[in-house]
Amino acid sequence: MKLRSYSEEEKKAYVDEFKESGLSITAYARERKLPSTTLRDWLRLDKALEFGKIDLDKDLKSEQATMKQIPHKKSIVFAMENIRIELKEGYNKKILKQIIEVLDNVE
Repeated sequence: MKLRSYSEEEKKAYVDEFKESGLSITAYARERKLPSTTLRDWLRLDKALEFGKIDLDKDLKSEQATMKQIPHKKSIVFAMENIRIELKEGYNKKILKQIIEVLDNVE
């Protein structure tokens, strides 16, 4: 069975629609024929991005933009209990996103 791949736009559309639906994750996923675990993963990432105020530029789709460094005027530090993340000026948002997705899938 081949796994379905979703674009970032599709993921965002599903997450936004879910938030407005008033349904449980299971009910919404069942109606849309999505694995509920997939929707949960997208919601976790959405919440992490919202909490961290990480702005993932839509233009990261282009080859040129993928390698671009996003400049920041100062460091951004996220700290909770035993976790500390420091983003310094010029960090690459695409790499940060990939790291977050990997960490989100660690059991």
